[in-house]
Amino acid sequence: MKKVSAKPLGRRTFLKGLAVSAIGVAGAGTLAACAPGEASGSSGEAFDFAQTIAWDGQYDVVVVGFGSAGAVTAKAAAEEGASVLLLDKAPLGHEGGNSRYCGQTFMHSNGDEEAARSYFVDMCGVLPVADDVVDTFAKGLATLEDAYAEDYGLDKSDFRTVTELNPAFAFMCPEYPELSGADKISMTALHDGNSDGYMWQVQRAGVASLKSQIDVWFESPAQRLVQDPVSKTVVGVEVQRGGETRMIRAVNGVVLTCGGFENNPEMIKDYLGLSSCAPLGTLYNTGDGVLMAQEVGADLWHMNSYESMMLFGGMSYLVDEGERGTNLPLPAKIYHGSLVLVGTAGERYLREDELPRHGKMKINGVWKAPKHPSHCYLVFDQAQADALNASGRMNAERFSEARSAATIEELALSVGMDPDTLAQTIKDFNRAAEEGYDPAFKRAPESMRAFGEGPYYAFEVMPDILNTQGGPRRNGRAEVLDRGGDPIPHLYAAGECGGIASNMYQGGGNMAECMIFGKIAGKNAASAKDPLPAYAVSAVEAPLAYTLGVESDLTEETTYETAENEYLGKGQGIGGEIVVKVTMDGSSMAAIDVLEQSETPDIGGKALETLPQAVLDAQSVDVDAVSGATTTSNAFFTAVSEALSQTQ
Repeated sequence: MKKVSAKPLGRRTFLKGLAVSAIGVAGAGTLAACAPGEASGSSGEAFDFAQTIAWDGQYDVVVVGFGSAGAVTAKAAAEEGASVLLLDKAPLGHEGGNSRYCGQTFMHSNGDEEAARSYFVDMCGVLPVADDVVDTFAKGLATLEDAYAEDYGLDKSDFRTVTELNPAFAFMCPEYPELSGADKISMTALHDGNSDGYMWQVQRAGVASLKSQIDVWFESPAQRLVQDPVSKTVVGVEVQRGGETRMIRAVNGVVLTCGGFENNPEMIKDYLGLSSCAPLGTLYNTGDGVLMAQEVGADLWHMNSYESMMLFGGMSYLVDEGERGTNLPLPAKIYHGSLVLVGTAGERYLREDELPRHGKMKINGVWKAPKHPSHCYLVFDQAQADALNASGRMNAERFSEARSAATIEELALSVGMDPDTLAQTIKDFNRAAEEGYDPAFKRAPESMRAFGEGPYYAFEVMPDILNTQGGPRRNGRAEVLDRGGDPIPHLYAAGECGGIASNMYQGGGNMAECMIFGKIAGKNAASAKDPLPAYAVSAVEAPLAYTLGVESDLTEETTYETAENEYLGKGQGIGGEIVVKVTMDGSSMAAIDVLEQSETPDIGGKALETLPQAVLDAQSVDVDAVSGATTTSNAFFTAVSEALSQTQ
């Protein structure tokens, strides 16, 4: 959509003669003085609450959050004929939420609704969810492959199971084979690739294909939901955009699809009991949807449920707050040998060789997220250090940050542990390794080797986190429920903003949930609603500066012109197409310019700063991919190769 400049209107008084907050709480008693429908004022005319707001813009549906759930929701609402505003707080290149970074697979049940129901109920275990939520999810899982193919014009013959894509992750398919219905549970990707952003790109393209019905605003966080103080209907959203507050009316519904709170340190401490964690996905999920829903009376659920990834109950290299984590590698079995994981006091606290299930460890026969201490260290000897370095799986730069000392006691003091406690821990582990029996955690005998000669090392790591599940409680219609169990009128939620995984989690479950509940939320939010009750004493008239088509950050596809000896090529990155221009000097590449890309600036964006020169120096795309940005690197190589193919 071509961007049209419009002067933003400043925030104005909501009610003529009454002070009312953005969520419509203050002044509720005054408004209620006139019963719904009862005439008021000298004219005998009554107005509904929405008519008392000085709106800056109006849409049928406002969707808050442009990840997978938001994209599916916006598309579904638009296909019902609704005008849609899709908001995202992230800038272009960061949109997509966790959907941008995940494995790009979805859980389904191969057409078996009953198997899906049994499996999900067993995963919830002692923390069940309502029957209507289970029914919605089970029905959706049974038809999800067909739904993806139909909704996005895909060929199911291109779909690939996780087992076909990456046998190393076959253990997730199903992740809980002991549960009923597990034999029907699969994880599938939309094409022959994973962890490449493809599913997110397909859904993003679905939004772009309906740009005549959907406006998208980036860097535009929702601040508050505007709620009728009497009927409790959510009538709009307060949005911060370009340094201005914009009041946007949502005639039929608001949908919260803005993810969880894994980047909110206070909420992480309060609800998960973690002193810190390293997010593996987006840096923009800060619990906004949870807080806004609470303000309008929503009930919350699953606030202590979260997922992480890889070894030791989900561990990342140490990063600072606000940085994205990198989880410790899986294939090299780095836990085999003379290595233990200890906490702040120098004691082991979990079984190091157990393969977690999205961070869950088997504790007293139940799969739960472990309680990580405030500081976590991998402690090992020189023989293990040599093995880790030889594996080629460890990040050498980060690994060099490990503390070392000649003795275990000196090592303990260097990181603030009690030397006697750590020494006893190593002594107990050595005995377990020699006897082939670990009484503390039942670690497999073949995974243990007694500590030998020093120096000894302590390598600090920290818990990683994929996503949280907690947020506003919803029903099977994707309606947000209040604390009495009743729907809050016109308010819906989908995706990780109040995810349905209460207990255990199956890989691909969140992406399935985004699709299933996103479609339902979009359709229900788009449906025509009954008129609001009229009881206000006066109305506010204000011109609507922002309506469908006036302003959108999804721009038209750019057409590039080339001169002689200039060639264009495209490759598919995490965020979308990477477009390059290769300038030739005879048979040699003279220059490579990246014309278009939407990669994450701190990952793919940095890779694209160095890759052009590397290819020019080698005069070939046969160079190493940038570590941590493999998909972006390969997309760049593809784009350059396509450009070069035109020179022949």
